[in-house]
Amino acid sequence: MKKQYEIPLDAFVCHSLEAGDRVTATALELKESLISLEPKRTPRDEAALLLTVAAEVEHALMVQYLYGAYSVCYDFEDPELQGRVRGLYRIIAQMAREEMGHLMTVQNLLQLISAPLNFEREHSPFESELYPFRFKLEPLSQHSLAKYITAERPAQKPPQISDDHWRQLEKIAQIAQSANDGHPVQHVGPIYKRLIELFKSELKDEDFHPYTAETQAKWRDWGYDEGLNSNQESRKVHVDSFESGHPDTLRKLAVEALQRIAEQGEGYGDLIDSHFERFLQLYHDFVALESELESKGIEFIWPVATNPSTIRRNPAHKDDFDLVNHARFAFEERGYISNVRARAWGHLFNLRYRLLLTYLMHFLRTSGPRYLAEGPDQGDRTSRGLLLLWAFDEMRHIKKIAQKMVRLPLRDAYDGVNAGPPLQLPYTLIISDCDRLRWRGHLDVLETSLALLHDSLRVVGSPDEKDPFLEDLQTSDQKQISLLKVLSHGEPIPPNYLPQGFQKVASILEEAVRGFGIDAHTNFWTNINRDEFVRLHMFNTPFIARDADDDCKLVADNSQLVSRLRSGSKTGRMPRYRPNVDVSRQQFIGEWIDAQAPDNIPSGQIGVKSERAPNLETIRQTSEAASASILSYKTDIRPLFREFDLETLNRFDRIDLNSLDSVRANIKILQARLQAGKLPYDACWSSKQMALFSRWVNQGMKN
Repeated sequence: MKKQYEIPLDAFVCHSLEAGDRVTATALELKESLISLEPKRTPRDEAALLLTVAAEVEHALMVQYLYGAYSVCYDFEDPELQGRVRGLYRIIAQMAREEMGHLMTVQNLLQLISAPLNFEREHSPFESELYPFRFKLEPLSQHSLAKYITAERPAQKPPQISDDHWRQLEKIAQIAQSANDGHPVQHVGPIYKRLIELFKSELKDEDFHPYTAETQAKWRDWGYDEGLNSNQESRKVHVDSFESGHPDTLRKLAVEALQRIAEQGEGYGDLIDSHFERFLQLYHDFVALESELESKGIEFIWPVATNPSTIRRNPAHKDDFDLVNHARFAFEERGYISNVRARAWGHLFNLRYRLLLTYLMHFLRTSGPRYLAEGPDQGDRTSRGLLLLWAFDEMRHIKKIAQKMVRLPLRDAYDGVNAGPPLQLPYTLIISDCDRLRWRGHLDVLETSLALLHDSLRVVGSPDEKDPFLEDLQTSDQKQISLLKVLSHGEPIPPNYLPQGFQKVASILEEAVRGFGIDAHTNFWTNINRDEFVRLHMFNTPFIARDADDDCKLVADNSQLVSRLRSGSKTGRMPRYRPNVDVSRQQFIGEWIDAQAPDNIPSGQIGVKSERAPNLETIRQTSEAASASILSYKTDIRPLFREFDLETLNRFDRIDLNSLDSVRANIKILQARLQAGKLPYDACWSSKQMALFSRWVNQGMKN
């Protein structure tokens, strides 16, 4: 007989265990996993609920992975070391991209069954057992990687994994539990397992709505694929859409999409290259690199704050000692960005993050083509195409702002902690049903961003007055605002607003790589004029071909530019790893070449200017000096604790943090709580703070 233990929430992952099994913090392998709902729902309602949960899980994982990636510092002169550290960044950044693909696929599935879109995510570190682990923006560490491994790993041991290997995973799961404030890390898989069951056999034919195909995200817009590397591992961002009108076909496509998401997360074995496998390898690489560099006094992780925030909460009333409210305040206070300049950059980050989310929602609520297919404006973006472009612009912007923020101090008096991108959700993620008002909403955010640049960042005499990234951002925002004012009045895109001639060609190439830099070569089409462009060579071959009988005549046929844009090869095409340029834009470039590559008027203008990066300061401690010093309780350890910690430890454990004798007498209790992930009570210490405390103990607990 089986006993079922359920947490009284509307929906979550429950564990069914054989009678007699001990339910403890180390019961890490599930005999069976299922989704329990109360009350019982119709299949469509249950599917909508679980897809809504899945969207929040994917969004939360994506931003936590991104924060970990942003915390990796690969600014080293040694190319070998830089390559190794940058490799860590690339792996976790790629998995964040894949979570973005999962998120878009889940939105398409919500549309397929006519359920509302959902771009929310779990935001509180103290609520909800629905999620694999408590939401926490934190620097990359052994502890954070242990959580990611445990959440993504298979719930039950695959036959390919040896017993010794599985025992190692159980040890990692114990580290993950400690890093998750003492709570066991849940597996993501059961949510998708139940969704597969629902779509495979329980949803009715009439629950599928193929007319939503026009508004769904497609791989040709959002996908990414590095192909197979030397180890036959795939690096593909899956974005599945559902365009067939027959319920049987839609059902099959949906099940395959859900299976792909589940497999890319927790799969194991040949050619799967799952998140679980990559995180496990990343964990071993991270531990080895950390051990090697620590002895040399080299840090490769920025000392960024945990859960940075631009909002300062009001403390709970001290006379009413409410542990939960005090814990909430203490947790949030620790990440508050009190440095005025860093907080201004944090506000800018939040505004651009808000734009990204609202552009995504607007795109998924809009139908129609992305480009004009024919006529004099062939290849020009439609308003829906602009939403696609602007969404990727904001992905690029938040990456650059994050790279700035990890180098800025969290507080005015620098204490060794840097700020980080706050990734705070906006006050609402509801957008209007009226298209004109959606454009007006974007306009409001951009005007707020522009005012922030003028009033707080690009102030005369400030360090950011002439920041190149902010200059470029201000220029592009002003142009975008002028268009949004037109669109918010229900008018079409004005003639000649979009680039023409050579500038259009250069823009097509830049937009094909989504404005991001290319590692294999520079974005060679940027920052040059028409004459320089037509003289470009690639692999010692002219980029644009010339007629065999007339060397002055340009021809599209046999031009590398045209052939690479049309190529079906993953390695030979432009752009690599990303979807092909739309056919209408390919045709425009071919016709432009055959028309002898007409220049813009006036001639000699730059086709497209590459967006510059912000000025990057370096504010960080050197671990070499820190590791050589003798730690003092008064100056190094006591400041780690807050007034909240003093009150709670004194009240519940009778430990007086203001008395070194009391701390020494209770050091075993404090160390046990530290290992259990319960020091302090809300367990928001970083791995570096825990290491500092342990080093102080090992040095003899000096005053």
